[in-house]
Amino acid sequence: MKKEIEIKFKIKKPNLIREKLKNLKAEFVGKVFERTIKFDTEKENLKEQGKFLRIRTGFKNVITFKKKISKFDKDFKEREEIEVEISDPIEMEKILENLGFTKKWIMEKYREKWILGKVEISIDKLPRMGYFIEIEGKKGTIQNTAKILGLDFKNKITATYWDLWKDYCQREGIKEENIIFKNGSKKITKEN
Repeated sequence: MKKEIEIKFKIKKPNLIREKLKNLKAEFVGKVFERTIKFDTEKENLKEQGKFLRIRTGFKNVITFKKKISKFDKDFKEREEIEVEISDPIEMEKILENLGFTKKWIMEKYREKWILGKVEISIDKLPRMGYFIEIEGKKGTIQNTAKILGLDFKNKITATYWDLWKDYCQREGIKEENIIFKNGSKKITKEN
């Protein structure tokens, strides 16, 4: 299994990050509308075991399985990950449902991806919660990248977007489990 290591930061000025990435000659991979469906059993057995199963569309159509790594590092979100590209997300969803993964949550976001050296940087716009930057790579290069981009490592976030959404909903009195845009728009526009 591949190991995924990443951190997030809440950002208010994505254009400032974009300019820094351009000045650093980072490679712009592109921008897409991503839709993720997270699956579990009705009793949420996967969540109980620290496991995660999803289908994501956007840059590619993939099915991903993740599980928490037994040793805990408070500075980074670290998980083992298996990801496979799929040709038909709708049929894959039906397969998972028939295997008993009938509890589903949906997350939508606009994601732009950049590569700087051996680090993958994503600028994400989520419904209601705003903008975040996610930095994925090796621990040392993640810390260096955060510093280069002017992000204070003390403000890092190791929680998932699902956890952040749950906290946001509790604070705002929202009773919505899905992280979706109200207009359902999938078009990439300048303001996104």
